[in-house]
Amino acid sequence: MKLFYMPGASALADHIVLEWSGQPYETVRMDRRSIKTPEYLALNPTGTVPLLVHGDFTLTENVAILGYLADLHPQLQLAGDGSPRARAEVMRWLGFLNSDVHKAFRPIFFPERYLPDDGQAARLAATARSHVREYLARLDAQLAGRAWLTGQRSIADAYHFVMLRWAIGTKVGLHGFDQLTAFVRRMHADEGVHAALVMEEGLAPHTQHARSAPDQLMRLNERIRDNLATTLTAEVVGVVEYSEGDGPELEVRRGLVQVEVARMDTVFSWQDENYRAQAAIPFQNFSRYVSNGAIRLDL
Repeated sequence: MKLFYMPGASALADHIVLEWSGQPYETVRMDRRSIKTPEYLALNPTGTVPLLVHGDFTLTENVAILGYLADLHPQLQLAGDGSPRARAEVMRWLGFLNSDVHKAFRPIFFPERYLPDDGQAARLAATARSHVREYLARLDAQLAGRAWLTGQRSIADAYHFVMLRWAIGTKVGLHGFDQLTAFVRRMHADEGVHAALVMEEGLAPHTQHARSAPDQLMRLNERIRDNLATTLTAEVVGVVEYSEGDGPELEVRRGLVQVEVARMDTVFSWQDENYRAQAAIPFQNFSRYVSNGAIRLDL
């Protein structure tokens, strides 16, 4: 079995479920250029990801792939407990995530496709963020008293996690949504989820942490003392908050980020195939996040 994906894309949901299955599989990392090659278009004429190849069978579309993977491993009950009602509940939330929430991000990722004027495009993206938050409120309410969307872990939760990562990465934010914040933290603690992120984003496995936080800070301060500022790669593994002006607290997206560290401020930069963003926090806060293990430095 082989999954074609792009980092940051919704194919991460399929990747997570493959990890949950515990069965061997392969992945092929794609980009905007490779998904338009004749070889790939012969497999998937839409020129998109995800694409799942299982023997002589090829399958596209997240909902179809996730349902197929759940049916291949019925013992995991990732599409419900086997009853029609339980499966319908899973598919209802999967459909909501795919048809409503996913599409609501498009004006955020590609506002210029809708309005060529930069000012209008920025306003469109801001409006789209408000629409996404309306959907997040519904998801937050659904998780009240539940660890998972339908009461037990399912394929819908894998897709849900991807949408919440997008919300964090695009500055929609999860502020005010305590249930969603707790869900993201549970998913990041899941070994299957982390394994998928390791493969897609090159994160360090949980067991590998070469230098202690005090040692990292000491080396970082040496760099700043010698050069006034330094640029390096960091891995955000915990909650790292920032704010823009008088706005609410937002989170830096977990995963690999570029960091420009100076004596006063630290600027994070992250991007995927659809979006790029920056966030700034005081150096004192940055040091605290390194000390508590929320940020790991490549030093």
